[in-house]
Amino acid sequence: MARRQLTGLRPQTYEHPLDAQALNALQKTSGLETVVRKCNEWGFERLLRVQLTGSHLRVTPDSVPDVHDKLRAACDILDLPRMPDLYIASGQDLNAFTAGVERPLVVLNAGAVDLLTDDELLFVIGHEVGHIKSGHVLYYQIAEFLPVIGAIVGGATLGLGELLSAGLQVALLNWKRMSEFTADRAGLLACQDANVPITAMIKIAGLPQKYHDAINPEDFIAQAREFKALDADKLNWLVKWLSTMGQTHPWTVMRASQFLAWVDGGGYEAVLNGQHALPASQAGSLPAGAPSFCTQCGHALTPEVRFCPGCGVAVSRASGAPASGDLQPS
Repeated sequence: MARRQLTGLRPQTYEHPLDAQALNALQKTSGLETVVRKCNEWGFERLLRVQLTGSHLRVTPDSVPDVHDKLRAACDILDLPRMPDLYIASGQDLNAFTAGVERPLVVLNAGAVDLLTDDELLFVIGHEVGHIKSGHVLYYQIAEFLPVIGAIVGGATLGLGELLSAGLQVALLNWKRMSEFTADRAGLLACQDANVPITAMIKIAGLPQKYHDAINPEDFIAQAREFKALDADKLNWLVKWLSTMGQTHPWTVMRASQFLAWVDGGGYEAVLNGQHALPASQAGSLPAGAPSFCTQCGHALTPEVRFCPGCGVAVSRASGAPASGDLQPS
């Protein structure tokens, strides 16, 4: 199928409101500025990249051309100018992740390549490209390294650093779960078929492989809509919240219910049909409370943030520009 290239796409046009709310709360959490600075100073990104590139198979146009083509297609459609590196890891879980702020990379489990259709794999890759496009990777890395930083700082402050990192960890996990809703929207914009994320999530939710050729999307869609309706009952909402507060990802059915609501509400069609190429100066392109974009990477900035969540540099409160002499992530 011919897919539209969303030239000029800004992540703010498909950002899930719960993602924006959780990010604002995270950026107000005590200790975040210190952790961002320490991640930059200690070169954690370089360490992570060495670990990942030394363990997994790099995808190139010559080695795994069909998978590489899907990465290129996702970047072209979502208007990500610089393609990330792509690796395949061993393991049959339907999983993928993204790392690296300055030089992003995407890792796919071999199971995702083996068990997903071409369109479903494009959705998953588009989901990961969406994390990069939306500037999620910096805080993802902080979530990975926060226990280490908390232990080090805590040892130097008689345990106070660990107490600070505990509160920050809760805020990070909450934002991380909400950011998945935004990335799912990016994956849908990449594959441009609302049925594809459904079949992919049915497989991710645990459908045995022998039933992959007989998927019934309608039953899963009904399940997702029924799950969404449970939010009308405050007790059910509380149970769902308590059940997911320690997890890095929302429940799969919850994810499906959220992007179905976006499709049903017309948001997906609006972005697909051209309401995405918004200039940085246009107020409507910004999330609530965001006065400017970072001039380094284009990520929206809220009034309280001191470090850009997209590229990690400190920003000037006057203009949103990177402060003079600030270091980029290693």
